[in-house]
Amino acid sequence: MKTIHNINKWSLIITLLLYLTIYLGLLAQIPLGFIQFVLALSILSHWKKLNLLSKRLISIYWFLFISYWIAFYILNQSFETMYGLIFYAIIPMSIASYFVFATYQIKKSTYEPKLDYI
Repeated sequence: MKTIHNINKWSLIITLLLYLTIYLGLLAQIPLGFIQFVLALSILSHWKKLNLLSKRLISIYWFLFISYWIAFYILNQSFETMYGLIFYAIIPMSIASYFVFATYQIKKSTYEPKLDYI
């Protein structure tokens, strides 16, 4: 899980840095979304090993991900409006940021050292 979080974190950081040019940031969201989708699928493959908090975090991510794509196909906003900016840039980056937070929490709960007190 540590590797998943690091890949996810650096993908988001690179995308945010590319947002300094706006256009490249929007283009970088495409590989970021693909990377996060693949990482989320890989986390699902370890579902039985996850604790309750991790399962809840991943379930929320999948709910946000699916809800966004359903809204994307139903609304199909134009870039010329403020809603288009929110719909194409702000919401996807918010979901991506949440997924980085979720992978951090999963990493923390998975690799937290256990101290046995007698």
